[in-house]
Amino acid sequence: MKKVILIIFLLPIVQVFGQKDTIIDYTYYSFIIQDSPSQLFTMRQINQSYLSGYRLLAKELYSVSKNDNVAYLIQTGLQAVFFLPFTHEEGHRSILTVNNIGSVSQPYFNKYGAAYVKGVTDQTLQNLRDNDLPTYIRLHSGGLESDYMLTNRMETIGSFEDDNFKNYSVEYLFRKIGILQYYLSGLFGFNIKLKEEENELERDIVGYDTYGAARHLYRPDMDFYRYTKYSDLTSNEKKYVHRMGYRSLLNLLNPLLIGKSNFKVSENLKINVGMGYTMAPFGDFIDENIWVKYNNLNIHGYARQYQNRENWFHGFGITLHNFPVHKRIYTNLAGHFWNQPSNYAFNTTESFNGGAIDVDLKYFFFNNRDKWLNAFSIDLGLIYKTEGFLPEELYFNKHFGLRIGTTFRL
Repeated sequence: MKKVILIIFLLPIVQVFGQKDTIIDYTYYSFIIQDSPSQLFTMRQINQSYLSGYRLLAKELYSVSKNDNVAYLIQTGLQAVFFLPFTHEEGHRSILTVNNIGSVSQPYFNKYGAAYVKGVTDQTLQNLRDNDLPTYIRLHSGGLESDYMLTNRMETIGSFEDDNFKNYSVEYLFRKIGILQYYLSGLFGFNIKLKEEENELERDIVGYDTYGAARHLYRPDMDFYRYTKYSDLTSNEKKYVHRMGYRSLLNLLNPLLIGKSNFKVSENLKINVGMGYTMAPFGDFIDENIWVKYNNLNIHGYARQYQNRENWFHGFGITLHNFPVHKRIYTNLAGHFWNQPSNYAFNTTESFNGGAIDVDLKYFFFNNRDKWLNAFSIDLGLIYKTEGFLPEELYFNKHFGLRIGTTFRL
């Protein structure tokens, strides 16, 4: 279930916070054509391609508008009506698709102010809950996972000065507020006033994301129904929802929220830091991020703390971003390590270790005849991961994946 966010008032805030345009030689827009699994669109595929398309749209809006206010207002309307629910619902839908469960995404608000993923029977969802609880919990958190990773992508773009802030500032602020809306609602005891539709195929798959996840983490064997209200939660579940609400405020700890991309340490060195928070299939996690820009060397590192009900686990990762191996060849190289609860269980103290290596190679073809397009590339991505949860990666199990895409350099 979703609420329409009335934030037209953010228009002047964006203008005040937006920094002056950064001098950028080239801007890169990457699109994933085929990802793994090759079933409709993956979460990573939607997020990367959507964000590149959005930035191109915003750039063109500013170029044809005589007044930036017009471009801001158009983006605000598109975000409130379509873009924000579209990618959020696709995050939910991708979890169903990878598990071979068909569904219908309805990424626009109905008369109750809600956008749905629907078309799934109660029996199918109950079987998923009873036989694969971590995936069922991720079905609740997938939309917020997608939102979180979109903000993380934009913070990387900002920290490495890969685009002017105004080209994604409206998307960034809407996305942050959308995330906070979900988590903070639990602090105020927000109660959903909707009843489950008579036709089960017309019902949203999980209802309100955070309440449903909390209820099923604590009581996975209770009678099945989809739409969880705040009043349905036990005292422990309400405390857990409050925990999520307070921790979600960590998402505000990034200078990009006031248009500050990074901090200049020396002539060649710039650094940015920030924090983040969202749900996991067994609980939640907190990130501490650092972005280091040294000449043409761009490095993003993070430390991550996972928690199930009471126990803490850890992880970390590092990414070499858009590094020029050769005039025609650029690469992204990422490594991840994690320690997570065994069987993704909410109550266990036992854990396992895992990790992943993710590589992108881009081979560029130059186009000197067209001033609009400087170059385009053919992209090949490879990921190898062991058992474990990695945001945007749909498989829990050991997996080797391949993706193909393209990047435009303008």
